[in-house]
Amino acid sequence: MTAPLRSRWNGSFAASLPVGNRGLHYGDGVFRTVLLHGGAIVAADAQIERLTADAAALGLDAPSREFLLAELAAVADLDEASLKLMLIRTDTGRGYPPRTHRADLLLLAYPPPDWPARHAIDGIATIRSPVTMAAQPLLAGIKHLNRLEQVLASRDWPANVDEALLADEHGNPVCGTRSNLFWVSNGCLHTPALDRCGVAGVTRSQVLALAAQLGIDCHIASQPWTALQSAEEAFVCNSLIGIWPLRRLDDHLYPADRPITRRLQTALVHPLAHPFRGV
Repeated sequence: MTAPLRSRWNGSFAASLPVGNRGLHYGDGVFRTVLLHGGAIVAADAQIERLTADAAALGLDAPSREFLLAELAAVADLDEASLKLMLIRTDTGRGYPPRTHRADLLLLAYPPPDWPARHAIDGIATIRSPVTMAAQPLLAGIKHLNRLEQVLASRDWPANVDEALLADEHGNPVCGTRSNLFWVSNGCLHTPALDRCGVAGVTRSQVLALAAQLGIDCHIASQPWTALQSAEEAFVCNSLIGIWPLRRLDDHLYPADRPITRRLQTALVHPLAHPFRGV
């Protein structure tokens, strides 16, 4: 595993963490993954807003926006990095019951993503994971620290696979292991509802907003796996990759012509979504 380039705990350099850390013991916290590119934080306000909202859903008091921005700025001299920003309930002793709303802030800076640029142009190969996403409406949409479903779904991929897609207990597609999922049918954009499971990513929200601005109809609902397989286009997205079209899902090949995906890639303000900008 790649070691962090830098780590900060509650505003100071961190060499170690308290052994009673509730993130370690119970996954009692939330996080966001943020891209540092050219010394600037990509979508900083949106990331902080989402982190704060997720923290509130778990009963955690997030630091102020100004403090979070200052922490991100403290590692901006790295110029290029993948940042993980975590809010973890402050340790108050052994046991499940939360005894405080206070949260500690952990910031980890890792080397920047180095995925091939062709993923955004030619598309990626995906598989359907055998792992089923469990329904828990109280946690749906939240990027909490317990990501064991994604861990299980990330094991033992074939060498030529770039992402695995997960379904819920009804067999409806939900997301990728590290991405949100969209597809296009009859010119309409579709994405799964995330009211029972899954993570509501910042880039997902940006894509939905762009679709509305571009006049692209969008349908947010749970749909059967066959809807994804029969789609004209499909893509995944997150804050580090921007948008990656699907070239293949298991043995199913998607058409190489992806007009709506290309429009969204062009419109997305993301340094890794540049292949078609200005075309």
